[in-house]
Amino acid sequence: MHNPLIYIILFTAGIWSQPNPWKEKFISAMNDPKGVSITVEIEQKQFDINSVEQGTIEIVKKDHYLLDTTSETVVVTGDTIRTWNKKSNQLIIDQTIKDDFSIFNLLTGRFDSIALSKPIEKAHQVSMYLDIPTMGYEGKIIIKKNGQPIELKIKYGPNQYVTMKVLTFSHGKLSLFPAFDPSEAEVIDLRE
Repeated sequence: MHNPLIYIILFTAGIWSQPNPWKEKFISAMNDPKGVSITVEIEQKQFDINSVEQGTIEIVKKDHYLLDTTSETVVVTGDTIRTWNKKSNQLIIDQTIKDDFSIFNLLTGRFDSIALSKPIEKAHQVSMYLDIPTMGYEGKIIIKKNGQPIELKIKYGPNQYVTMKVLTFSHGKLSLFPAFDPSEAEVIDLRE
């Protein structure tokens, strides 16, 4: 006699282990050998403080990317973060925090600790809700059907979130990395 419970367990395990083709399209779009350049609108809400800012993000690879806004440029290379405050002309050098999670984890395709919902397909886009149980965060990714991002959102808690809307997307054309030169800045090194 066959045990139906075994078949249910095997069937369920097969469903959960199937790859998400939309996640793979997104990761492929964001990891181009020529790099990726996007202009974005970033909205941040922290309780009663709300800010909206535009910027440009250039991604060379998963651990090498840059965010440039009117007030600062942030460059991440491996585990080193360099933040150049353009107004005060200070360059702060620090290290990334192991197991920390930010919207850049999503942009660079680091989905290790993320559980994605079943994709919701519409005519020209796909939405995927996400859960980051180790951090207690949740969010959403909306992409075009070619994998290019439309919007990413991470909710850190009640009245605390970051939403990034992608305004333009292109492969290659990385111009900000060569132009990043805070050589005249006051350097503050926080690494130990």
